[in-house]
This record gives sequence, C-alpha cells and structure tokens, in this order.
Amino acid sequence: MRNVYFNFYRKYVRPQRNNTAVPWRWVWGTKTALRSAYSAGSLTFDRLRFAFKHNDIKLLFGKTETVNFDITCINLLRRADKRQFIKEQLGNAGFDFKIFPAIDGLTIDADQLIDDGILAPDNYCPATQMPLTSPQIGVYLSHYELWKAALKSPNKISLIIEDDALFLCDKPSLEQFVRHIPADTDLFFINHRKNKIRHLSLHVSKFNSHFWGLTAYFITKKGAEKLIGMTLPICKSADEALSKLNESGKINCYCSRQELVVECSNPKDTKNFRFSSDILHRTVK
Repeated sequence: MRNVYFNFYRKYVRPQRNNTAVPWRWVWGTKTALRSAYSAGSLTFDRLRFAFKHNDIKLLFGKTETVNFDITCINLLRRADKRQFIKEQLGNAGFDFKIFPAIDGLTIDADQLIDDGILAPDNYCPATQMPLTSPQIGVYLSHYELWKAALKSPNKISLIIEDDALFLCDKPSLEQFVRHIPADTDLFFINHRKNKIRHLSLHVSKFNSHFWGLTAYFITKKGAEKLIGMTLPICKSADEALSKLNESGKINCYCSRQELVVECSNPKDTKNFRFSSDILHRTVK
C-alpha cells in the first residue's frame, strides 16, 4: 500500500515541489494526477472493505507452491527498436523471456488462409465494419501460436506480451499478483485499460462487459486448450473474439486490480507514447 502513495508522490508531487510559480497545478490541473489520487483512495477503501469480507476465491497456486511461468514477447523481425525496448525492460528486471518472431501481416495470403479453413470468408472488424486487415490477421495468428506453446509448457501459466508493453511494476510485484490468480482463470490480464471492471479483491478484478487489448496477459493450460478449440476459423480480431467468448461465459477472463503495464503505441496517450502501431488502419478506442 505504501508503494502506491510513494509512486504517486514520486511521479506528481516531487517534480513540482520546488516550482513556486504553480505550486498547486499538479493537483488541480493535472488529470493524470487526480486519476492516480482517486485510484489510491479507492484502493484504501477496498482494503478496509475486503478486510471485513470473507474471500472465498479459490486460487490457482497454493500458499507454499512455487510459482513459475514462461514469458514470451511477440515481435516483428523488422521492429528491432521494439525488440530492444523489451529486452532492456525485462533484462533489467531479472526476467527470463523469449522473443517470438511475429507472423508478419505483410506476408499473409488471405485467400489461401480462407481455402485452408483458417480465416472465415465473412471475417470483419466490428470497429470498422470492414474485413480484417492483414496485420490484424497476423496478430491473431501470432497469439494463436503462443496459445499452442502454452498448452505444451510444463508450467501452469504462461505470460504473453506484445512488444509495445511498458512495465509499471517490478518482478516481486508481478509475482505477488500471480499468486492471486483465481483457479478457474483462462486468461489473466495484467492491465485493464479503460475497460469496465469489478473488483473482487485487492489484487483481482473481472471484466464487466466488452474489453479490448492484448498487450500483456497470463494464459493457463486450461485456457489455452479452450482457445485452440474455439478460435478458428478467424472471424474477428483477436481481442474482439476473446471478449465475446468471455461475455458468453465460455472462458473466464480476469485482470489485475492495478495497471501493471501500459501500451505505448497509442498516440492518444501522449505520456506513454513511444512507437507507431504495427496494426495498420488502427482504430483507437
């Protein structure tokens, strides 16, 4: 809990404390600072609320069980800048990880995928009401390949990240959240963006309705088995397909109570923006 307020102080208070011209601007004029203050206050309230509420969530890992997981980052071979960005982050944090060469949408033959039964002839993107772009198909196929790898992994869970993930947590913090993953989890996202969520504990939330974004998520072996059996042929974008499966109750998608990563290829997020998106004709929600 102390870390929440310390991070708030470090990001928004300390840089402004010697600024005599606008000593209170960081409080009243900064939308991000107010949002962070609200989040910290909400977490404090929840800490009191959950202290008197019996937590009957069955967890994936036992208290004394060792937590191990694979980490794989999806990266286009032509995006060496993003690859270096991820390597520096995870390497400095002490994580072991692998780079998965993403399926490049620019090399995809959509007609052949339709003939092979991998892509549905009537595929479309709900956001644009147009057929999926080749990069969207490439993203889908890249995640699909890692779902197959997760099913073969010796570990209970695998972490799949995209190469524009900016980590806001250290290794101990991430491992703490992992220990709170519910036993019936298929996917556990470590960010929730602006999607509507319902808090189940101090560490775990659940999506209330439609969600989007596959920047970083854990997948269980059970979840991988479900997705491999239910997600071909490709009809929609990957995040739209997973959201629909979650809304229909066919898979269970949870997320971390706090944002542990952010996507840094959204030009509307001026604070975290670092890279152009590899999904052409992207629709920013």
